[in-house]
Amino acid sequence: MRVHSLEKIEQLKKLRKEGHSIEDLVKILSIPKTTIWHHIQGIKLRRKYILKLKANQGGSRLKMERDLIKAKGEAEALLNSRYRYLVSMLAMLYWAEGDNKNAFSFTNTNANMIRMFISILKNCFHLNTDRLHITVRYFTGMDRDKCLRHWSQVTQIPKKQIKMYYNDGGTRGRTEFGMCRISIRKSGYLFKVVRSLIVAISNQINGPVA
Repeated sequence: MRVHSLEKIEQLKKLRKEGHSIEDLVKILSIPKTTIWHHIQGIKLRRKYILKLKANQGGSRLKMERDLIKAKGEAEALLNSRYRYLVSMLAMLYWAEGDNKNAFSFTNTNANMIRMFISILKNCFHLNTDRLHITVRYFTGMDRDKCLRHWSQVTQIPKKQIKMYYNDGGTRGRTEFGMCRISIRKSGYLFKVVRSLIVAISNQINGPVA
Protein backbone atom coordinates (compact mmCIF):
# COMPACT_ATOMS: atom_id res chain seq x y z
CA MET A 1 0.00 0.00 0.00
CA ARG A 2 1.35 3.42 -0.91
CA VAL A 3 1.94 5.76 2.05
CA HIS A 4 1.03 9.40 1.46
CA SER A 5 2.69 12.29 3.26
CA LEU A 6 0.95 14.00 6.15
CA GLU A 7 1.01 17.23 4.14
CA LYS A 8 -0.91 15.59 1.32
CA ILE A 9 -3.47 14.11 3.69
CA GLU A 10 -3.96 17.51 5.32
CA GLN A 11 -4.40 19.06 1.89
CA LEU A 12 -6.96 16.36 1.09
CA LYS A 13 -8.98 17.17 4.22
CA LYS A 14 -8.76 20.91 3.56
CA LEU A 15 -10.02 20.54 0.01
CA ARG A 16 -12.83 18.28 1.15
CA LYS A 17 -13.93 20.85 3.73
CA GLU A 18 -14.07 23.38 0.87
CA GLY A 19 -16.63 21.23 -0.89
CA HIS A 20 -14.59 19.24 -3.39
CA SER A 21 -16.06 15.92 -4.50
CA ILE A 22 -14.21 12.60 -4.27
CA GLU A 23 -13.74 12.69 -8.07
CA ASP A 24 -12.21 16.18 -7.78
CA LEU A 25 -9.80 14.99 -5.09
CA VAL A 26 -8.70 12.02 -7.19
CA LYS A 27 -7.82 14.34 -10.09
CA ILE A 28 -6.17 17.05 -7.98
CA LEU A 29 -4.10 14.85 -5.67
CA SER A 30 -3.64 11.64 -7.69
CA ILE A 31 -4.72 9.59 -4.69
CA PRO A 32 -6.86 6.43 -5.03
CA LYS A 33 -10.56 6.81 -4.34
CA THR A 34 -10.45 4.27 -1.50
CA THR A 35 -7.72 6.25 0.28
CA ILE A 36 -9.68 9.47 -0.07
CA TRP A 37 -12.83 7.82 1.24
CA HIS A 38 -10.92 6.55 4.28
CA HIS A 39 -9.59 10.00 5.21
CA ILE A 40 -12.76 12.05 4.66
CA GLN A 41 -14.89 9.96 6.99
CA GLY A 42 -16.15 12.15 9.80
CA ILE A 43 -15.48 15.44 8.00
CA LYS A 44 -18.57 17.61 8.39
CA LEU A 45 -19.26 20.12 5.64
CA ARG A 46 -20.85 23.51 6.07
CA ARG A 47 -24.24 23.89 4.43
CA LYS A 48 -22.96 26.01 1.53
CA TYR A 49 -20.42 23.31 0.65
CA ILE A 50 -23.05 20.58 0.86
CA LEU A 51 -25.12 22.60 -1.63
CA LYS A 52 -22.03 23.00 -3.81
CA LEU A 53 -21.47 19.24 -3.88
CA LYS A 54 -25.10 18.57 -4.73
CA ALA A 55 -24.98 21.13 -7.54
CA ASN A 56 -21.85 19.54 -8.99
CA GLN A 57 -23.40 16.09 -8.80
CA GLY A 58 -26.45 17.41 -10.59
CA GLY A 59 -24.20 18.85 -13.29
CA SER A 60 -22.48 15.50 -13.72
CA ARG A 61 -25.82 13.77 -14.15
CA LEU A 62 -26.89 16.30 -16.75
CA LYS A 63 -23.64 15.81 -18.68
CA MET A 64 -24.11 12.05 -18.55
CA GLU A 65 -27.64 12.38 -19.88
CA ARG A 66 -26.50 14.71 -22.68
CA ASP A 67 -23.69 12.33 -23.64
CA LEU A 68 -26.13 9.42 -23.71
CA ILE A 69 -28.53 11.29 -26.00
CA LYS A 70 -25.62 12.24 -28.27
CA ALA A 71 -24.35 8.63 -28.28
CA LYS A 72 -27.78 7.31 -29.26
CA GLY A 73 -27.92 9.79 -32.13
CA GLU A 74 -24.44 8.80 -33.32
CA ALA A 75 -25.34 5.10 -33.12
CA GLU A 76 -28.42 5.68 -35.29
CA ALA A 77 -26.36 7.68 -37.78
CA LEU A 78 -23.75 4.91 -38.01
CA LEU A 79 -26.44 2.29 -38.61
CA ASN A 80 -27.74 4.39 -41.50
CA SER A 81 -24.30 4.93 -42.99
CA ARG A 82 -21.87 2.91 -45.10
CA TYR A 83 -20.35 1.70 -41.81
CA ARG A 84 -23.52 -0.18 -40.80
CA TYR A 85 -22.07 -3.66 -41.43
CA LEU A 86 -18.79 -2.95 -39.63
CA VAL A 87 -20.21 -1.25 -36.54
CA SER A 88 -22.83 -4.00 -36.23
CA MET A 89 -20.02 -6.57 -36.19
CA LEU A 90 -18.14 -4.59 -33.55
CA ALA A 91 -21.23 -4.28 -31.35
CA MET A 92 -22.04 -7.98 -31.62
CA LEU A 93 -18.45 -9.03 -30.87
CA TYR A 94 -18.46 -6.82 -27.80
CA TRP A 95 -21.90 -7.99 -26.69
CA ALA A 96 -21.03 -11.67 -27.17
CA GLU A 97 -18.06 -11.26 -24.85
CA GLY A 98 -20.33 -10.20 -22.03
CA ASP A 99 -20.83 -6.44 -22.41
CA ASN A 100 -18.42 -5.32 -19.69
CA LYS A 101 -20.28 -2.59 -17.80
CA ASN A 102 -17.14 -1.11 -16.21
CA ALA A 103 -14.89 -0.54 -19.21
CA PHE A 104 -14.74 -0.85 -22.98
CA SER A 105 -12.49 -3.83 -23.67
CA PHE A 106 -12.25 -6.94 -25.83
CA THR A 107 -10.33 -10.17 -25.21
CA ASN A 108 -9.66 -12.99 -27.64
CA THR A 109 -7.10 -15.59 -28.69
CA ASN A 110 -7.85 -15.32 -32.42
CA ALA A 111 -5.47 -12.99 -34.28
CA ASN A 112 -7.92 -12.26 -37.11
CA MET A 113 -10.64 -11.28 -34.68
CA ILE A 114 -8.29 -8.94 -32.79
CA ARG A 115 -7.16 -7.38 -36.10
CA MET A 116 -10.76 -6.90 -37.19
CA PHE A 117 -11.77 -5.30 -33.88
CA ILE A 118 -8.91 -2.78 -34.08
CA SER A 119 -9.54 -2.11 -37.78
CA ILE A 120 -13.20 -1.25 -37.17
CA LEU A 121 -12.26 1.09 -34.32
CA LYS A 122 -9.82 2.90 -36.61
CA ASN A 123 -12.02 3.06 -39.71
CA CYS A 124 -15.42 3.76 -38.14
CA PHE A 125 -14.47 5.70 -35.02
CA HIS A 126 -11.19 7.23 -36.22
CA LEU A 127 -9.44 5.89 -33.15
CA ASN A 128 -5.70 6.59 -32.89
CA THR A 129 -3.53 3.64 -31.90
CA ASP A 130 -2.03 5.65 -29.01
CA ARG A 131 -5.37 5.16 -27.22
CA LEU A 132 -5.06 1.38 -27.39
CA HIS A 133 -3.86 -0.41 -24.27
CA ILE A 134 -2.81 -4.00 -25.02
CA THR A 135 -2.28 -6.69 -22.40
CA VAL A 136 -1.36 -10.31 -23.07
CA ARG A 137 -1.85 -13.23 -20.70
CA TYR A 138 0.35 -16.22 -21.47
CA PHE A 139 0.33 -19.60 -19.76
CA THR A 140 2.51 -22.44 -18.56
CA GLY A 141 4.53 -23.88 -21.43
CA MET A 142 4.33 -20.77 -23.61
CA ASP A 143 7.32 -18.74 -24.81
CA ARG A 144 6.90 -15.18 -23.49
CA ASP A 145 8.95 -13.52 -26.23
CA LYS A 146 7.19 -15.48 -28.95
CA CYS A 147 3.78 -14.40 -27.59
CA LEU A 148 4.94 -10.79 -27.34
CA ARG A 149 6.24 -10.73 -30.93
CA HIS A 150 3.04 -12.31 -32.22
CA TRP A 151 0.65 -9.84 -30.62
CA SER A 152 2.85 -6.87 -31.46
CA GLN A 153 2.63 -7.85 -35.13
CA VAL A 154 -1.12 -8.47 -34.91
CA THR A 155 -1.97 -5.20 -33.17
CA GLN A 156 0.80 -3.09 -34.75
CA ILE A 157 1.65 -1.87 -31.26
CA PRO A 158 5.37 -1.71 -30.29
CA LYS A 159 6.47 -4.53 -27.98
CA LYS A 160 7.57 -2.11 -25.27
CA GLN A 161 4.00 -0.81 -25.00
CA ILE A 162 2.42 -4.24 -24.45
CA LYS A 163 1.91 -5.50 -20.90
CA MET A 164 2.66 -9.20 -20.39
CA TYR A 165 1.10 -11.23 -17.57
CA TYR A 166 2.05 -14.79 -16.72
CA ASN A 167 -0.59 -17.21 -15.50
CA ASP A 168 1.14 -18.90 -12.56
CA GLY A 169 -1.71 -21.24 -11.70
CA GLY A 170 -0.14 -24.11 -13.60
CA THR A 171 -2.87 -24.11 -16.23
CA ARG A 172 -1.57 -24.89 -19.71
CA GLY A 173 -3.08 -22.71 -22.38
CA ARG A 174 -4.88 -24.25 -25.33
CA THR A 175 -3.51 -21.74 -27.82
CA GLU A 176 0.00 -21.01 -28.99
CA PHE A 177 0.17 -17.31 -28.16
CA GLY A 178 -2.07 -16.74 -25.13
CA MET A 179 -4.91 -14.21 -24.82
CA CYS A 180 -4.83 -10.61 -26.02
CA ARG A 181 -6.93 -7.93 -24.34
CA ILE A 182 -7.65 -4.60 -25.98
CA SER A 183 -8.82 -1.72 -23.83
CA ILE A 184 -9.29 1.89 -24.86
CA ARG A 185 -8.05 4.89 -22.93
CA LYS A 186 -10.71 7.54 -22.29
CA SER A 187 -13.41 5.29 -23.72
CA GLY A 188 -16.43 6.57 -21.78
CA TYR A 189 -18.23 8.09 -24.75
CA LEU A 190 -17.26 5.25 -27.12
CA PHE A 191 -18.65 2.85 -24.52
CA LYS A 192 -22.00 4.67 -24.68
CA VAL A 193 -22.06 4.62 -28.49
CA VAL A 194 -21.38 0.87 -28.67
CA ARG A 195 -23.98 0.07 -26.05
CA SER A 196 -26.44 2.28 -27.95
CA LEU A 197 -25.62 0.27 -31.09
CA ILE A 198 -26.38 -2.96 -29.23
CA VAL A 199 -29.76 -1.66 -28.08
CA ALA A 200 -30.67 -0.31 -31.53
CA ILE A 201 -29.70 -3.52 -33.34
CA SER A 202 -31.51 -5.67 -30.78
CA ASN A 203 -34.65 -3.54 -31.13
CA GLN A 204 -34.52 -3.80 -34.93
CA ILE A 205 -34.30 -7.60 -34.80
CA ASN A 206 -36.37 -8.47 -31.73
CA GLY A 207 -38.53 -5.38 -31.38
CA PRO A 208 -38.41 -2.99 -28.39
CA VAL A 209 -38.72 -4.51 -24.94
CA ALA A 210 -42.31 -4.13 -23.73
